[in-house]
Amino acid sequence: MMSLVQPNIRSSNDAGFTLIEALVAMVVLALGAVSLLAATEGHTARITAITDRTTARWVAENRLTELRLGLAQVSDTDQMLGQNWRISTTLTPTTDPALRRATVAVGRAAGDSGSLVSLTGYVTTAGPP
Repeated sequence: MMSLVQPNIRSSNDAGFTLIEALVAMVVLALGAVSLLAATEGHTARITAITDRTTARWVAENRLTELRLGLAQVSDTDQMLGQNWRISTTLTPTTDPALRRATVAVGRAAGDSGSLVSLTGYVTTAGPP
């Protein structure tokens, strides 16, 4: 004969999440989202800094090449990749009278007064080869 035992049925009070459980879950998700956003912002800032230093190095290399070729310097600013760059060039004599030491420092044209890149090379005093 069959038993008439009823299965354990939960009452309507026990079904689903409580308000506290739902709030805790939302706080955990919010903290995760904030952490992900902070990591993304940090990564973007690092990529921008690398791009700026690389572009400043290209500007410095171009100026040093202009000095080596004996091209006249038109201004102390240059534009590359849609940004303006401030260029500071210092020529100092060396023990060899045919050579001068050229130090080219490049920074942003607006805002910060420091330089992102400083490049040193040697140019002849006799002019282009």
